[in-house]
Amino acid sequence: MKISFALILFSSMSEFVLGQEIVKNEVDEFTGSRVIESSWESLTKNSSLYSYVRFRKIDDEVFLNFKFMIGNKVFSVDKGEVLYLKFVDDEIVKLFNAEYQLSNFGDGAIGIVGSQMLGVELICLIDNTILLKLKEKNLDKIRVYTSKGYAETNIKSKQALKLNELARLLN
Repeated sequence: MKISFALILFSSMSEFVLGQEIVKNEVDEFTGSRVIESSWESLTKNSSLYSYVRFRKIDDEVFLNFKFMIGNKVFSVDKGEVLYLKFVDDEIVKLFNAEYQLSNFGDGAIGIVGSQMLGVELICLIDNTILLKLKEKNLDKIRVYTSKGYAETNIKSKQALKLNELARLLN
């Protein structure tokens, strides 16, 4: 019984620790750019905001990709619209969406879960200062603005730690 419990505990912990990984690390054959991408990880899972996040690095530029769904309704996110990140120490960071996005079926999903829901993927350029904060500080809350207003939610500590680990993968 103790061995079974230990195996279950180890497998669930290894999923948490080993879940975050680099899924792409290559030089683009056409552009010569080095492209590094992390795995997608869930950030929030509630009815007001269901979201995923990953990092993408092209040469020296780092992007935070943020996929989300806010119910099954049509909405858009303008170029330059703000994604707010609030850390547990109450510091707030603003990220800006790089291009206009209109919700589409499956765009806020990873895999089959949510593939029939309307969502979008935001692409936000981040600098080294913000990347360092995402590596070291725990996220507490996020808010994203859309054509339908804004959606916000608290971040669970387990999910905040996943985000820290994803950011650390880009070294």
